[in-house]
Amino acid sequence: MTAPTKFAHVVYNTHRYAEMIAWYTKVFEAHVQHGDDKLTFMTYDDEHHRFAFANLGPMPEDAPEPRMGKGVGVNHLAYTWTDRAELVDLSKRLKADGIVPVRPIKHGITLSMYYADPDGNLLEFQIDVLEPDAANAFMDG
Repeated sequence: MTAPTKFAHVVYNTHRYAEMIAWYTKVFEAHVQHGDDKLTFMTYDDEHHRFAFANLGPMPEDAPEPRMGKGVGVNHLAYTWTDRAELVDLSKRLKADGIVPVRPIKHGITLSMYYADPDGNLLEFQIDVLEPDAANAFMDG
């Protein structure tokens, strides 16, 4: 099998449509490529879209609280920054907007901060702390 060449995008179904678009705009400094009241496509780089949001309409009264990585479904998505300075700058920018990590973790191979979006989807923002060969050896150990 040939491996994919890149991660393309993620699509979220949400009842918190406007909140999700606003959060991803702030966190990733993303912009809307195309959007209407049903579906919005956003990107933060030269890719045509990295995120899409499908509007499921108003929140049902019996809707569960945000998941934050619990239960069936996506546990988290992870994004890597170049170095500690970039991760610190990101953290400071987000904190200024009132967005703080739900937990930091040093995994051994990465230094990570986990954030929860308005729907409780977890996103891991990380830096690698080992070179690729050492990281692979760590994972194999």
